[in-house]
Amino acid sequence: MIIELDELNYKKEINIDFKVEKDDNLDARILDLKDAFVKGRVYKNSNNDILLDCDFTGNMIIKDSITLEPIPYKFNIKIEESWDDLVENYRESYENSQNTLDLKTILWQNIVLEVPISYSLNKDANLKGNGWELLNEESKSNGIDPRLKDLEKLLKGDD
Repeated sequence: MIIELDELNYKKEINIDFKVEKDDNLDARILDLKDAFVKGRVYKNSNNDILLDCDFTGNMIIKDSITLEPIPYKFNIKIEESWDDLVENYRESYENSQNTLDLKTILWQNIVLEVPISYSLNKDANLKGNGWELLNEESKSNGIDPRLKDLEKLLKGDD
């Protein structure tokens, strides 16, 4: 995923169109990538500045926040940056290179920002354990919290 920028000296633009595979060393929260593609271009504008303009789309497989099962999460990342911004934001990738653009670093730093903190497809999960239960509005009987049921009996004078 390295682009030789010297090509822009004799080409108007460099087209980008490839499939992205997960790199196991980059982020443990992303279990896998499915149908992840990058489409776009690298070009020079009228001021002779080098610009990157691409779309990174696909499905990342992450853990469900409730069940911890693998689930798909769609993403669509628009990347529009100038060469100066790229060098500043991804400095470690460009210390030894003046004429190449490593898209791998740029893509992975952008996808890590898209990983949700909490995401679940299981909205109706029955959540309870030993001595606890997650309550919602429907699980409350007569609008009274079941934990206060004994207190209600005491206030009414029932035994």
